[in-house]
Amino acid sequence: MLIDIHCHANLYLTIDEIIKEARNVGVEKIISVGMSYISLERILEITDRYSILYPALGIHPEEVKNNKDIESQLESVVDFIRKNKEKICAIGEIGLDHHFIKEKELYPIQSRIFEGMLALAQELELPINLHTKGAEKIIFDELPSYKIPNVNIHWYSGPEVFLNQGIDRGYYFSITPAIYYSPAVKNTVLKVDKEFILLESDGPVKYSGKTGTPAMIREVLNTISKIKRIDVVELEKQIEENTKKIFPKIF
Repeated sequence: MLIDIHCHANLYLTIDEIIKEARNVGVEKIISVGMSYISLERILEITDRYSILYPALGIHPEEVKNNKDIESQLESVVDFIRKNKEKICAIGEIGLDHHFIKEKELYPIQSRIFEGMLALAQELELPINLHTKGAEKIIFDELPSYKIPNVNIHWYSGPEVFLNQGIDRGYYFSITPAIYYSPAVKNTVLKVDKEFILLESDGPVKYSGKTGTPAMIREVLNTISKIKRIDVVELEKQIEENTKKIFPKIF
């Protein structure tokens, strides 16, 4: 069984086709992660409609640039997630971004939202799905202050010192189709033990101009198998077990 643990399923215009394509290559579960204030209800709506989809709710760090009202909306976001805690499997996508977001005056707002999401994950005893781009040190310094069941670092491509720190702490790392061309992603695959690797599409993000879809994780698995020199059937079973440990509510 293949599981895509990080996909923005609500952003596809042809979700039926995307799901059919995914099922055809053996993808049986897809976690649809939240990003924005306006996306949360939509995610619950589509995950209720499609049995293959499972919701995770949170506020993406880029929302501070896209939505000038997000800080004032944070309390209602937290209330909404609390009310739907039985339906969701994780808090995500959350984190900090100091790479794509260049406006430093937005960083304090990012931090306040991130801290609110971490506190909520601790309160609801849910794992988190983390975006760390360009803010790895701040995030890794902050995480030990919270008691969170499990941490997944999505599409890690940052400094090796924090990769090593995450490995030492037992964090999970989800691998995207960027593995085909990114030395940093390949290094993550080489360094992280097979017991802590997960699969993700991050769709509909584009990879070398091609729209990412959950079906792509089959080839991601095959590529990881070659890089780590592990039999692909064995690796698929291992990653399924990894996913069960970090996201038990989808099983």
